Amino acid sequence: MGKLMHDFHCTNPDDMFYDELREAVSYFKKEPEGVNTMCKIMREFERKSENKGRRQGRAEGRAEGRAEGRTEERETIMRNLYAKGMDCPAIAEVTGQTSAQVEAFFKAR
Repeated sequence: MGKLMHDFHCTNPDDMFYDELREAVSYFKKEPEGVNTMCKIMREFERKSENKGRRQGRAEGRAEGRAEGRTEERETIMRNLYAKGMDCPAIAEVTGQTSAQVEAFFKAR
């Protein structure tokens, strides 16, 4: 097991203990056809990783935007209700906030 772990960490195939692994790694590191194959594989891996990262970033951005939009809408509703003369406990009940949150919102203004 120790020799296999050694081989997995080797950067030089000539230093590997296991012949099959040495031959395969030598092909991908030393033979022009193997190097080209590995380059194609790595470019495809990179492309897929970039696309996945973009999708995740977009999803996170949309989630943040929605959360900000809900917060802004809730604050607008609270201001409108307050302007109509509604008290903080009633605003809290309508908006799903606690009275303390509503009071803190108006104190911060």
